[in-house]
Amino acid sequence: MTPPTPSDIPALTELARLTFTETFGHLYPPEDLQAFFDTTYSEAALADEVADPDHFWRLIYAKDKTPLAFIQASPVSLPHADADPNHHGEIKRLYVRESAQGAGLGRHLLNEALDYLSEKYPAAPQWIGVWSENHRAQAIYAARGFEKVGEYGFPVGDTIDLEYILRRG
Repeated sequence: MTPPTPSDIPALTELARLTFTETFGHLYPPEDLQAFFDTTYSEAALADEVADPDHFWRLIYAKDKTPLAFIQASPVSLPHADADPNHHGEIKRLYVRESAQGAGLGRHLLNEALDYLSEKYPAAPQWIGVWSENHRAQAIYAARGFEKVGEYGFPVGDTIDLEYILRRG
């Protein structure tokens, strides 16, 4: 598990697109999914975010160099009146390749990112957005003390998903 470097961007892009498709791809028309990839999961967009010192990233590879999982944390950007990007952190993304799920990679990444946020923003709330129908993720976050405090529309192309805003602390 390492922070990604510029040489990891193609693998991170591939993994981000694959895991998003495995998890949510069935929800969107192909043109909406492609529009999302062209903006949010383009190599250029991910390279900019990886290079941003305010963003925490970890990427896990298998022994054969297959990318398996990643997490990103940063200053909070969720649309909530109490969210303060100068003093609060957010888990932005946590994805594990379907074939690697159940091996504890997601739990390990989540622990790392929550520890990072606790150090960077001591005694401050931590935030995460989660799809309203992703009950498994909601249960994982609830077990870590996150509670629903709001909702917002998350755009994927022209499709708008209902997302829950969760906070702990």
